[in-house]
Amino acid sequence: MSLADLIPVQFRLLAAVGIALVLLLVGAGLVWWGLSPRIGLQSARAEHAEQALADSQQLVERQADVLAEQQKQIGQITALDQRMRALEQTITRNAQAQNRALEELKRHDQAVADYLATVVPAALGRLYERPETTDPAAYHSPDQLPADPVPTTGAAGPAHQ
Repeated sequence: MSLADLIPVQFRLLAAVGIALVLLLVGAGLVWWGLSPRIGLQSARAEHAEQALADSQQLVERQADVLAEQQKQIGQITALDQRMRALEQTITRNAQAQNRALEELKRHDQAVADYLATVVPAALGRLYERPETTDPAAYHSPDQLPADPVPTTGAAGPAHQ
């Protein structure tokens, strides 16, 4: 006698379906039990990948900020370099103008020195002749300044009333 003979005929199909259902649930439980660590591992990997992606995006944003700041500084340095070159050109032009002026002064000074080395014409000497410059007895010193040029305070004079 077998186990199937103990079950009435009308319930054999129901028993077979119940046993198949129990076996299916046990199989699904075994599959879940076997796969759940893998699912957890894949979930942890996905979370780690998302965190790594967020970190990478933050790093890219920081690098973009650094590059933007560097571009700004490069622009400022370029503008400063242009101003320095313009200033250098101005200094060069000024130095050249100053050298030309010095050369002209040297030529002029030489011409004046050559003229002064010659004898003063008599007519020119008499043109500027004054007794103060030619006669020592006619020379007098300038008037003395008062020791206290500021008047003392007091009543205002008629012009100030």
